[in-house]
Amino acid sequence: MNLAMFSILDANAHIPPHHGPYKGVLRYHLGLIVPVEDERCAVRVDNEVRSWKEGKSLIFDDSFEHEVWNRDPRRRVVLFVDFPRPLPPVLSVINQGILAMARHHKDAKRIEQSASRYAQS
Repeated sequence: MNLAMFSILDANAHIPPHHGPYKGVLRYHLGLIVPVEDERCAVRVDNEVRSWKEGKSLIFDDSFEHEVWNRDPRRRVVLFVDFPRPLPPVLSVINQGILAMARHHKDAKRIEQSASRYAQS
């Protein structure tokens, strides 16, 4: 399961605190267009705040509460990829099975179809 998307955050936008549903994945962010490389355009994961830098990576566990903001008048764009959490071999096999089942869940299919339509427009 490698879900890749572009995350576009408009000027002066905020994504409220939320968390992912499962600890079996980690989230990778690659800064593509970052208007300011400081806390005006940042992500808070649990109690840590990090800002993006163009061409640089951030990895975090999205099962922790996190929120994102862009307090700059320009748009922010990052590539994000969800990937399986590295685990010992037996747990990795179990995790892969859970992720495979999750891909067939009706909500996962709806999200994937929505993302495909957005990417084609």
